[in-house]
Amino acid sequence: MRRFSKQSIKLSFACLMIMLCLLLVIVVPKVLGFTITVVTTDAMMPTYAEGTVLFVKNVTEDNLVVGNEVTYYINQGKEMQTRRIVAIEDDQSMIYTIGDNQHQLEQSGIKKSQLIGQPIFSIPYVGELVHQRTITVVFILYGLFALYVLAATIFVTLYQIKTGWLKRTISY
Repeated sequence: MRRFSKQSIKLSFACLMIMLCLLLVIVVPKVLGFTITVVTTDAMMPTYAEGTVLFVKNVTEDNLVVGNEVTYYINQGKEMQTRRIVAIEDDQSMIYTIGDNQHQLEQSGIKKSQLIGQPIFSIPYVGELVHQRTITVVFILYGLFALYVLAATIFVTLYQIKTGWLKRTISY
């Protein structure tokens, strides 16, 4: 078999590291039940700067406390928004919020059906890299990479069977 050049090995290693980082940042949180969202305004400054990636975990009604941050859907579920809770109705049917960088409450309260959860941790300023389009592209790239590995494995195995190399290896 021919030897691989140092450049191709370095390139393969770099691609593997990039894919591993993307796996850690995007796929693992999804598997663990987190919702990933990006802060798109400066309303939560200085807590969360614009472009911060938030990892949001589902929350129960018992965990809703005045002063905590909450992430919820707006515009009929088209967007997500994170704000600080300032008031909760006694029957917990409505939650009222405000941004850390705002002086007025949000115009409408949040219903239970809009609630996503509370931010557990964040990665500042990388939000431009991680959005829904990027996540879709990463899943497609992982699928293509898996198909490539499968095809290469089949090709090498068939080649080894054809040349008799596999039989020599197994018989020893």
